[in-house]
Amino acid sequence: MAQEAPQSGPQPLREIRGESLEKIAGEIPEGVISDPSGYEKSWKALGLKESPGPVDFAHEMVFLSTTRGSRISLRLQDEGGGRLRAVAISTRDIRPGLRYLFGVFSKKDWTEINGARVP
Repeated sequence: MAQEAPQSGPQPLREIRGESLEKIAGEIPEGVISDPSGYEKSWKALGLKESPGPVDFAHEMVFLSTTRGSRISLRLQDEGGGRLRAVAISTRDIRPGLRYLFGVFSKKDWTEINGARVP
């Protein structure tokens, strides 16, 4: 009897990662971003000079996480009923600057991320 391949679980449509060496003033907005103004506010707060990548907010939303560690990745769990649990995993080695990860998700597939309803 053949074994089934393990399910890979939920995945973002795409990930936008990078590093900012700018001095960050104030709090970085993290979590679910569901509109262009929130997205712009987030990348500007990270000290970026331009948008890190296009997002179609009519059909997509973003989950943003940051770390001072050298690497960051997402762990995702489908909780059923259109609910997604997203947790950022990062290394514990502290480096100058800030690493960020924008995970782009389909609004069609998910109605809630980490308990936050998606408009």
